[in-house]
Amino acid sequence: MAARAVGALLVCLAAQPAFAATRLVYWSMWNEAEPQAKALKTIIGRYEKANPGVTFQVVWNGRQNQTKVRGAIAAGSQIDLVDQDADQIAAGLVREGQAFPLNALFDAKAPGDAAPLRTILMPGTAELFAKDGKFYQAPYIYNTVNFWYNKEALTQIGAAVPQSWEDLLLMCQKAQAKKLDGLAIESNVASYNALYFSYLLERLQGSGAISKILDDKSGAAWADPAVLAAAGMERELWDKKCISADARGFQYPQGQQTIAMGETVAELVGSWLPTELADSAGKDFAWGSFPFPTVKGGAGKSTDLQAALLSFVVLKNSKNTTQAIDFLKFVLSEASQKTIAEAGNVGVTRQGVKWPGALASAYLQASKATALTPLVGGMQTKLPDFYATIFEPLHNQMFLGQITPESFVKTLQAKTREYWNAHAAGQPIAQNQRSAAK
Repeated sequence: MAARAVGALLVCLAAQPAFAATRLVYWSMWNEAEPQAKALKTIIGRYEKANPGVTFQVVWNGRQNQTKVRGAIAAGSQIDLVDQDADQIAAGLVREGQAFPLNALFDAKAPGDAAPLRTILMPGTAELFAKDGKFYQAPYIYNTVNFWYNKEALTQIGAAVPQSWEDLLLMCQKAQAKKLDGLAIESNVASYNALYFSYLLERLQGSGAISKILDDKSGAAWADPAVLAAAGMERELWDKKCISADARGFQYPQGQQTIAMGETVAELVGSWLPTELADSAGKDFAWGSFPFPTVKGGAGKSTDLQAALLSFVVLKNSKNTTQAIDFLKFVLSEASQKTIAEAGNVGVTRQGVKWPGALASAYLQASKATALTPLVGGMQTKLPDFYATIFEPLHNQMFLGQITPESFVKTLQAKTREYWNAHAAGQPIAQNQRSAAK
């Protein structure tokens, strides 16, 4: 980052009224040694320098951060700021009424800006987890969910970037002819595999299709022909040998390593993949990405995107909400977002901030998104317990060929009725505490 940009930001902040002595307590989802944590340390240091009255107490909790925060809240601890996977925050702290509304943040201008933040962030990111007209999350890292591929492998097999489902199947056919596998999976990462179903349903019925089905407590919505069609198209990937039969036994990260080794062309996953494979793939690996393809006759667009955002929340019990929101404006400023992108090697939520080279195509997709949904179409957000205990394991059985698509659909209908009957009877239902953060 250019020193001039940082200097100008600090001058701008120094001109603001100083806060009285304040200690902001921030519990983080990062481990202290991670690049993202180092980027945030740099940003915190700059903020403290520009606001001498403010100091930070940071607790680096790692991926179980929200679980630990819940316990701390119950014990009466004072916490101001928390970050985590946005879908988990929506299903956790926000749903539980522990988050402070951040509408003032999005109506405000970040340091150095001429327009409100809500107009400067990537399309749909501010609104994605809004609830009843209120904004509870400040998304600051952006992971797109799309196909990640080896450009050299695509050239080797003589295939174009797939635009349609038929194109994807053709890519697989051309890969087979060159003794390569078309698509990689991790058989034991059911949340990755579920992306196929949610994307296919969204391409058939349009963005928001999953949410509409979940609104039906009778289970009848699962009988929609599009649900069976989506499941059947997933099975088509196996029938047409897009995925190696050996992949049924893969345990993470075996599948993605086949991409690094040049044995497989692509994988449907988040934009954290190039970072995860940085060591094994090497610096010269030719990364590319493409959106989930369109489906013939479907209502969904290739520009409808699933996003795995990472967000900050200000807790309702914070006594320093004004200072916490001011810090979040700083985090979403151009200079801070550049620091996160460059030092953390990740995509960010502010428009115009360059993403790392391997993620360049993902930035274009994010900037042109016509609609956003959370991971798996928002199922993990809307009904996390239903997703974790019913949908995810049942879908993985179908995806791996242990049950038929027809059985999958019928069982989903029955399990949905059972779920809501148990819910109405007041029986306890387990919450999904797993993290997808990268």
